[in-house]
Amino acid sequence: HWLFSLPLSLSSKAFATCEIASALLTQFFVVKRLASNGSNMTLSCRFYKQKYPEVEDVVMVNVRSIAEMGAYVYLLEYNNIEGMILLSELSRRRIRSINKLIRVGKTEPVVVIRVDKNKGYIDLSKRRVSPEDVEKCTERFSKAKAVNSILRHVADIMGFDNQKLEELYEKTAWYFEEKHNYKVTAFDVFKQCAVDPSLLDECGLEPEVKESLLSNIQRKLVSQAVKIRADIECACYGYEGIDAVKTALRAGLALSTEELPIKINLIAPPLYVMTTSTPEKADGLKALESAIEVIKETIEKLGGVFKVQMAPKVVTATDEADLARKMERAEAENAEVSGDEEDDNEVGIKYKMDDDGADDKDDKDIEFEGSGDEEDDKQEE
Repeated sequence: HWLFSLPLSLSSKAFATCEIASALLTQFFVVKRLASNGSNMTLSCRFYKQKYPEVEDVVMVNVRSIAEMGAYVYLLEYNNIEGMILLSELSRRRIRSINKLIRVGKTEPVVVIRVDKNKGYIDLSKRRVSPEDVEKCTERFSKAKAVNSILRHVADIMGFDNQKLEELYEKTAWYFEEKHNYKVTAFDVFKQCAVDPSLLDECGLEPEVKESLLSNIQRKLVSQAVKIRADIECACYGYEGIDAVKTALRAGLALSTEELPIKINLIAPPLYVMTTSTPEKADGLKALESAIEVIKETIEKLGGVFKVQMAPKVVTATDEADLARKMERAEAENAEVSGDEEDDNEVGIKYKMDDDGADDKDDKDIEFEGSGDEEDDKQEE
């Protein structure tokens, strides 16, 4: 109020002085609040022992901002140190819209092309990353992130700061990786610790820290089943017709077990989807590959044709949603065809196979829309 009682010549100077004082007071209280709450700050530590990535390493980044020269990103595995993707390294093609290539807040793998450890400069490339690199980086990042989550939670329970968290990393995760010459990840060792807790004895941890770590490992690293899928085309245009297809598919289902159940669903003739669920990715891939080989040998012996449209791979929620839409569309098309009485050549076939129906030779698991005479007419044509 005293400001408005001053002469006009002095009021502007007094107002500027008040602004400066207000800014200084605000800064003082912010620093004081951070100092008092320092122990409550979020714990963070890099995922790996080395502080910087090496050239040609594929790393996971999160896009922070986009500028004229390129995009600034955070390296998530290296405690959010900053890197840059140059504009020329975004795509091999001509860039028409940078927002279509990269978006702020998006997380994706990139490859390291230059590292200056003294100045902290890291240059990255998106266009040099191959699909195989993307898959490997995504898997490695998810495992390292799970280990980081466990160790940070233990450090938070024990009241550790960032330095103590790094020491915990050195005694556990980084120690195990060095011991196995980086051929085994800390995630894999932690999973073994859930079954054999004695593996943690060599880490030199205090009893309460070891107990907390083991409890978190057993709670968070319970084996989760992954779904593996393959798309195949199987058909027979000879005399055996649909019987040959059924025989071949049943031969593949014969490899289904209780631990590795194999299912086959029809999308639209001659396209079929094979799926299995298992905690062990390698075992699931091997099971589907073996079933595909058996189906191929059987249908070719009976004079049919076979083609692998998509090799076995782990599917994501997006893949599952796409598959569901395809099956819904195929069912709608089959429903339209079966309702058309004038079209005698189109016969919809729907396979419904049980988990334990691999050795079932009856036709109770197979449903036909249309008569057998119509199918014979189709094969003759």
